[in-house]
Amino acid sequence: MNERKNRIGLALSGGGYRAATYHIGTFRALRKLGLLDKISVISTNSGGSITGACYALHHKDFEKFENILANGVQKSVIARVLINPRFLFPVFTLLISILFSIYILFTNAAWLNIILLPSIIIIIGYFQFEIFPISKIIEKIYDDIFFKNSTLSELSKEFQTTINSTNLETGRIFHFSSEKMGDSKYEYRGELEPIKFKSELFPVSRAVMASSCVPFAFTPVKISKKYYQVPEHYKTIKPRLVDGGVYDNQGIHKLTFNSSSSYCKNVIISDAGTVLPFKNNYRNLIPLLIRTSEVFMARIKNFQMMNNLYRVPTDQDSNVAYQSLGFDLEQSLKEFMEMLKKGFLSDEVISAHNIPEHLLENGNWEEIERIVSEKVNFHLLVNNGCNSNELSIARSVGTNLTPLKSQETKALIKHAEAITELQVKLFLPQIL
Repeated sequence: MNERKNRIGLALSGGGYRAATYHIGTFRALRKLGLLDKISVISTNSGGSITGACYALHHKDFEKFENILANGVQKSVIARVLINPRFLFPVFTLLISILFSIYILFTNAAWLNIILLPSIIIIIGYFQFEIFPISKIIEKIYDDIFFKNSTLSELSKEFQTTINSTNLETGRIFHFSSEKMGDSKYEYRGELEPIKFKSELFPVSRAVMASSCVPFAFTPVKISKKYYQVPEHYKTIKPRLVDGGVYDNQGIHKLTFNSSSSYCKNVIISDAGTVLPFKNNYRNLIPLLIRTSEVFMARIKNFQMMNNLYRVPTDQDSNVAYQSLGFDLEQSLKEFMEMLKKGFLSDEVISAHNIPEHLLENGNWEEIERIVSEKVNFHLLVNNGCNSNELSIARSVGTNLTPLKSQETKALIKHAEAITELQVKLFLPQIL
């Protein structure tokens, strides 16, 4: 129990290249604070899985880790997909079929469209993922840019890295790590034999693809028969893996769930998300489904924040330092004070700030705020953060996989570095 009590976990949220870049700043701050080598578990989702996997492969050479990411996010995944033969050929074939159906409308064979058009619709409807294997294409692109044929067994053994995806078959997390991969519903089946997988040779790029497989856009990732420990189990279950953010976009769940092997008493959450923007234009089903998914994920995020931050803590609860691209540095101290007043901070956090007991008893909040501000160098950290223009640039970056501009990269990293240092100093002073 002592080991679990001292463990530090790091959760990296999703958000495409924006998240992959943003989390670099988080790593820089933790390195500066002397905490990076003390991390026990890194839990990642989607774009955060790119960063987490890269670090787990190259953590002994921080400069190389940064360079791989910084150079990688300058390369467009989407552009490479669009020029890939496996994408171009079916698109070209589909266009030819449509043009042919239009042509024969003006011939005596126009009646063939009664067969041709429904056939095209049925084929696309039933075999879309086989015809357009987007995830397989992106997996190879990820491998070429970031992972260079690495397997899960090559992830660092000095700390645990858990890459999370959502298993549509079970509605649970399907996780990947250097030690194992799987789903709790497969592992705990009562009297039935557990279903386990061979993780040691599983490609890192495929695990990251599963973690970042955006619904409606990419093809759900399958687990090939060769990765089952018992080949016959391939006929028993059919995992279909999509973006980990569908279940837990911040990667918090396993780190704060007390009975999980990944549980950590102290958790740092790096969230590359911003406030859900207003949208009111839905001309067809696709944007409606995408927006619905975004609302679901935002709701999950808000619920997790309420559950992990805004509650009177028990001895079993994790201490959490939550930082986000959507947070303003200037508001962090006020938020800390509000949580202190409402009893949402644990005794060990309060004790580590060395706040005199009589000030707490008398409710002398102005003096307490002054003490805490001075202790964490609040004004210096705020001055080191992004100005309003830089913050606007950072928050305007999309969550897709298109190249980032230099000023976008710098702004994202700068904000993450400043707010990580501040939030850790405020909410996890006992680990410093």
